[in-house]
Amino acid sequence: METAATEPWYRVSLGQETLRYLANYFAVQSLVVALFVAAFYFYWDFEFPQRLIAIFLPLQLLCTAAAFRLAYTAQMVQTKNYLLLLLMSVGLLVWFLHDSGGHTNPLISLLLVPLAMSAALLGWQASVIIALVVVAAYAGLMNFYVPLGDAEMSGHHHHHDSNSQLAQLHLYGMWLTFCLSALLILVLVIPLASSIRKQREYIARQREQALQDERLVAMATFAASAAHQLGTPLSTLSVLAEDLAEEFKQEDVVQEDLSLMAEQIQLCKKTLHSMMQRADAIRNQSYEIVSLMDLIPKISSQFNLLNPAYVLSVKTDIPESVFLKSDETLEQAILNLLDNAARAGEDNPALEIDTNEEDVCLRILDVGPGFSASVLQNVGQPFISTREKNEGMGLGLFLSNATINRLGGSLKLFTADTGSIAEVWLPKASPQDSVGA
Repeated sequence: METAATEPWYRVSLGQETLRYLANYFAVQSLVVALFVAAFYFYWDFEFPQRLIAIFLPLQLLCTAAAFRLAYTAQMVQTKNYLLLLLMSVGLLVWFLHDSGGHTNPLISLLLVPLAMSAALLGWQASVIIALVVVAAYAGLMNFYVPLGDAEMSGHHHHHDSNSQLAQLHLYGMWLTFCLSALLILVLVIPLASSIRKQREYIARQREQALQDERLVAMATFAASAAHQLGTPLSTLSVLAEDLAEEFKQEDVVQEDLSLMAEQIQLCKKTLHSMMQRADAIRNQSYEIVSLMDLIPKISSQFNLLNPAYVLSVKTDIPESVFLKSDETLEQAILNLLDNAARAGEDNPALEIDTNEEDVCLRILDVGPGFSASVLQNVGQPFISTREKNEGMGLGLFLSNATINRLGGSLKLFTADTGSIAEVWLPKASPQDSVGA
């Protein structure tokens, strides 16, 4: 089910679980930095700039507390805000590294952690931004930093005090390894994380489809049972109507009423028989191949018959030699959408037909107020009605969506300036396709 165009990457919402990952990362970063400062300050007697202890550490703890509060109060967060929080953690880490040895600090590899989190959670766009930031930060820390043991240095350009070429080679090797690690995260982790997300989304869709099929089969079973139970009293009424017609055959007025009663009973029996056929089709997953040239006029005729106050306008020519998979429920599914369009706009609905190489689109347009937010968000759920309160049961849209999905298609809902748009996308079929599940 689709309700609108895909959102830009920076507006995609992330769940509360991702915020908890971020809060835990802030906590680990705070702990590691605090232990590092304590060990170097109290055990090895290194000196740090006073701002590192007086300002940085309290700010780091404050940011960690804010991250935990956000993780347990906010339900969702947009990607752009999550990216800003990760960049803030990078900024704090760069501040700490600058005041504690720069690229000579053994904790400099912690700059890879925000990149790894971004690759796993945010996608390639945000990950490229963080990769450029951390690589640039590492390059800057190779030239601008406060050496360990010299707290009075101002932080301008400094070279490390080791004259050993091996030490220099080691530090530059660390820089190259860092860049290679960042590249590997972008090249390997992002596709892997994307694949895992797609797999989870696919599993979630399959579970939702299975649940929807179970609901549909349950409703079909209930309808078939009701039709079977109603068959006996209708047959009894039919016999009574015949007996009464025989008994009052001299009464013209009574004969007219009894004739009308017999017609209505036959109509009820025909409807119940159709219900049982449709229920069997749903349970057996059977279908047939129909021509679009035959389907559209039939739907149009049924709509005009069921809604005499409206006339369906087919705006485009019906393409020839186009076939679809259909069953007993497809016509009713489209009729439900047309009926909703007519009632919403209180005007004649319109039907447009588009095709491509693989699919057929039946676009239903009305001039109503558009779909409400609750309908767009819960269209796959039963008892969600597009009509005013107490005017419908809220099953028509659910059944239409379930039927279209079961035939391999999709239902897309949009709200336009001129009203509502419902697009029924169905895959093309070959007339030689076999009938069956």
